[in-house]
Amino acid sequence: MKWIVMLLLSLLLTGCMAEEPGDIPDAGWDEYQQQIELPDEEKENSYPEVFTLAYHKDHTLDPITCGEGIQQDVASLLYEPLFALNEQFESEPLLCEGAQWDETGLVCTLYVRQGVLFSDGSELTAADVAATLRRAMESKRYGYRLRKVADVSYSNKNKTVTITLTEKNSAFLSLLDISVVKKGTENQMVPVGTGPYLYVTTEDGVQLIANNEWWQQKELPVDMIQLVHAKDEDTAIHLFTSGRVELLTLDPTSGIGAVSGASDETERSTTLMHYIGFNTISGVFADPAARAAFSVGIPRDVLVNAFLSNHALASYFPISPLSTLYPDQLDGTYNAEKTLAAIAAAGYDTGESRELILVVNEEDSFRVDNAGYIAETLSVLDWKITVRVLPWTEYLITLEQGDFDLYYGQVRLCADWDITDLVGTEGTMNYGRFTDVEMDQLLTEFMQADDRAAAAQALYYYFEETAPIAPICFRNYTVVTHREVVENLVTMPDHTFSAFEKWTVHIAQ
Repeated sequence: MKWIVMLLLSLLLTGCMAEEPGDIPDAGWDEYQQQIELPDEEKENSYPEVFTLAYHKDHTLDPITCGEGIQQDVASLLYEPLFALNEQFESEPLLCEGAQWDETGLVCTLYVRQGVLFSDGSELTAADVAATLRRAMESKRYGYRLRKVADVSYSNKNKTVTITLTEKNSAFLSLLDISVVKKGTENQMVPVGTGPYLYVTTEDGVQLIANNEWWQQKELPVDMIQLVHAKDEDTAIHLFTSGRVELLTLDPTSGIGAVSGASDETERSTTLMHYIGFNTISGVFADPAARAAFSVGIPRDVLVNAFLSNHALASYFPISPLSTLYPDQLDGTYNAEKTLAAIAAAGYDTGESRELILVVNEEDSFRVDNAGYIAETLSVLDWKITVRVLPWTEYLITLEQGDFDLYYGQVRLCADWDITDLVGTEGTMNYGRFTDVEMDQLLTEFMQADDRAAAAQALYYYFEETAPIAPICFRNYTVVTHREVVENLVTMPDHTFSAFEKWTVHIAQ
């Protein structure tokens, strides 16, 4: 059955466009102990003797196959990607010096950076890059984003890797924030990488020590990082709370309420989008005017501030507001009078009650709470919205069968902001059965355009008019550190330690 395929897609780790059930969250993310300012000498005495991170000693640190959370955090200090995403989700070359497209826009040649050494002293080659990309194509983590790659070849002599696509994608390089490991070491628990730290085992335990041969030669905030085993997230949280671990990257909707004690928080942006989906083939929301009115009526700022405790960015469009492509001039803000006028103009001010069903999965209480508030806010005039809370599997079946008026969804987009599978006519996650030839054309033009800014404006203008879905926000992850241990903690999308050299880490003298 098709829904089974979709369920499998939902289990992708950070592959894009995957619905995610999430762990059952604990309430109380914002319940913190009162913070007390200490004198300088007491602050110094409270600093840790060593900077410590959690990891799972029996799980691989291979960045292609290791799980989310603590393993990916540690892996990001050992390995480096071809391209890195900046704060606006734009790609910047790292292990790749640059790229060149042929006249068709289907063949991309990557120029592998010269002079880069692996931690074992061997030089980074095009064969290493090609091997990593081929593994990524077959992985759960990256398979979806690389699904339109037809072939990967390389030339060690020219230090080039050639990627052939089945469809043109002018933002393809934004999908290549994929860390490279040395070919032939991928089956080791700790493959060989080019990153700023080396993984070593000493009499004091497992440590990451500064890589003196690191090609970037940037000054690091600490020369050594101690690793402590944590069998799961609960154990990692306990280690943090007890002071044995100095940093955790956590999903605020999953277990974060267990964190206690004096701590600092830094938000890390992601491509995880919350949205409302519509049944566009029958009922009230077959009418685009009704969908647009509903979208206008979503109190996004309230949902982000009150229910997600500011661990998200409100968004009116299916693209992060941090992106330079976000159409600020079209961005709608909630207004009760405007909402009532739009619903009335769509023909739902007749005095005849229309019963509507909004479905949401029960595993995420934050989504359940958001769905309830949306239903309450938009049960106005003729609309009477009831929330139906379902277990994850039943929720997916309900979406596949189209047995809803509205659904509350979450999807991990890719940094090229392709929503074709979400709202395109043949989209594999187009649960609302939205069909629009002009939208399909605009989606294609956006993905292929050399001038993405102009194509984005055209796409989002039409998106606002037709409202195939109603985006709500883009969730953040939260990096938690002990009070005043880390200063200038800068993160990049989906990577906690991308700018580690900019941090200041205080260690007890």
